[in-house]
Amino acid sequence: MLVIGDGDLSEETERALDASGARVSRLCEPGLDDVREALGGGVDSVAVVARADAIVLRMALMVRAVSEEVPLLLTIFDETMADEVTRKWPNTQVTSLADIVASSLAGPCIDGRFTGVDVDDGPPVGLVETDGDVREQALAPRKTHRIQALARDLVTPYDKSAGLLLFGAIGLVAVFAVETVTSVFVLDQAAVDAVYGSAKTLATIDPNPDISKGPGWYKLFTSVSMLVALVFAAGFTAGLVNRVIDRRLTGLFGRRAVPRRDHVVVVGLGQVGLRLCILLRECGIPVVAVEQDGEGENVGRAKELGLPVVLGRGTDQSLLCRLSLHRARAVAAVTANDLQNISVAMTARAVHDQIHVVLRAGDGEVANETRSLLALGLVRDVHRIAAAFLAAMALGREAESVVCLGDEAHLRFSDGRLERAALDTMEGPGG
Repeated sequence: MLVIGDGDLSEETERALDASGARVSRLCEPGLDDVREALGGGVDSVAVVARADAIVLRMALMVRAVSEEVPLLLTIFDETMADEVTRKWPNTQVTSLADIVASSLAGPCIDGRFTGVDVDDGPPVGLVETDGDVREQALAPRKTHRIQALARDLVTPYDKSAGLLLFGAIGLVAVFAVETVTSVFVLDQAAVDAVYGSAKTLATIDPNPDISKGPGWYKLFTSVSMLVALVFAAGFTAGLVNRVIDRRLTGLFGRRAVPRRDHVVVVGLGQVGLRLCILLRECGIPVVAVEQDGEGENVGRAKELGLPVVLGRGTDQSLLCRLSLHRARAVAAVTANDLQNISVAMTARAVHDQIHVVLRAGDGEVANETRSLLALGLVRDVHRIAAAFLAAMALGREAESVVCLGDEAHLRFSDGRLERAALDTMEGPGG
């Protein structure tokens, strides 16, 4: 076996293949001559394992320039690129770190008893560990009260511009209604004339002309209502202009509204974070993503998919408070930085000490050290989980997915059979 790629995921894949009994060689940053020399020594298959799709594609082109027949396993996240590669190149399999580990992260986010979820065959189901085996359990149906949810989205908007727009509009409608009703009863106007006069007052064009004939108290009342309408109009205009000019990643209501209860807060919108959000949405779980980089490549993709995205740092307590953490199912800290994920977990627990935290680890040493911090939440070493599945694919095993039973990764086959992977997910580098 030949493994090409630099970084912890590539290293873990090499270890998993070696533990499975394969003879493995690895090239970190090879040139074409290096690849030609490695393939000339007799290689049964090649696995190109790296984070960046562009690097994987470049290395794959080198391999295919030397041999068009050798079986090739690639880790490509972009679906369009993956489809094109598998269509044009024979003997090529494509998967990604995010596709492999999303289930193992989504399960605990939905329910602490779930070790994963399965969405491939029929309705989504949770995977529950029972006596060293895994059984499927239907997800609890989520009660959808559309009117209640709409009211909650409108009454408790997430961002200030939405609040200004909403409450400014409500205030203007209220002033218009009060002006119309009082004009009918106090000034004895017809309904049409009352509506016309109230509309002019609301638009600050001219007050209702019949007010000058009314009682003094009503003149004072109308003066106050005009000033109040002016304030509401200013708020409404400010909110409207802000939402038109600024880049909006959340909505007032609907799919892109920031959920307020029974939701999952996903911190980090990289490849893993985006796949996790999509999978949770497929399972019917409300989700909101927190991303620090507003120009990140997946932010635009999330907007196209209707996923609410909040720009900010996951270690900001005020931000997590505004995301209704005390009503959330879980927080998933899945940035590419292990230490930042630990910081997010600690911040989340500071905001709500009972919140369920799912913590992504990628570096083997940090994952081992994090075992002492299990009180912060459930730790998933995504590189070792993915490496177990990548090794099985490279060896021609027909495993469907990988699930975690405690600290052990198990390959799951189509008939429901489980097979323990060669490496534990929390095993040390020399173990």
